[in-house]
Amino acid sequence: MKLSVELYSVAKVFGDHKAIELIKQAGFDAIDYSYYYEKECDEVLGENYKEYAKELREYIDQAGLSCNQAHAPFTFKYGMNKDISEPKYLNIVRALESASILGAENIIVHSISVPEDGDLEEYNIEYYRSFIPYCKAFNIHVAVENLFTRDPKRNRLIGKIGSPKELNSILKKIDSPWIVACVDVGHAALTGYEPENFISRVDPHILKCLHVQDNDYLEDRHTLPYLADLNWSAVMASLKKSGYEGDLTFEIVKYIQRFPKELIPDALKFAVVIGRHLISVYANA
Repeated sequence: MKLSVELYSVAKVFGDHKAIELIKQAGFDAIDYSYYYEKECDEVLGENYKEYAKELREYIDQAGLSCNQAHAPFTFKYGMNKDISEPKYLNIVRALESASILGAENIIVHSISVPEDGDLEEYNIEYYRSFIPYCKAFNIHVAVENLFTRDPKRNRLIGKIGSPKELNSILKKIDSPWIVACVDVGHAALTGYEPENFISRVDPHILKCLHVQDNDYLEDRHTLPYLADLNWSAVMASLKKSGYEGDLTFEIVKYIQRFPKELIPDALKFAVVIGRHLISVYANA
């Protein structure tokens, strides 16, 4: 099991290259490359996106890291054309190709919210199926993540493909090996589940990647495990029992953002200590 961390929170401060160096020095094995900030014409998703990805892949390789997964932009909205004539969709396709160049096996693509009278599952089945030809062409899997949205009238969080049943259902109906599942442990806690119970109810054949973060069951804290309220021994035991064979990928954006620039390297090193401990808990479960 590789220990990986989402890159953007570090790259936002230091840039991609220095962030990769710091993550390697801290002791991580891999990075989760983030496209979700989506600058429309930047070097990452602009016209020269392939050249940038190739150069970055070389840099990652030289650093002795790998890119195990990625996260696509999430600015595509309901009603937009589901083809490359739509710039927001094109950016997702470019992210798929770029991530494949970096070596990622999976890229998380968020589901799309629909109007109150719409069918969320039906719309997103069509949406995810539209990526299958690109998955085949670039040899990368698209991962469906358990998400949530906020009900502003009632000030509560509501799942968006936020239950094991919904996640299993949409993957079964899409019925493609190119579309898999990503469980965000923190999101599970926000939508009414103990994460270990959520994991145990997801079809183990579809669970290929994770977002690992801690929270207080109230807000999406994206902090380091053991700094909030989730039961990490139970989470790792559930992963082991499910037969999960993927990586442990931290999505600890808000943890990193709490530190001044000069303390981020040490914050990353402490995150590695926690990550290695979790992997040992998994191994001994």
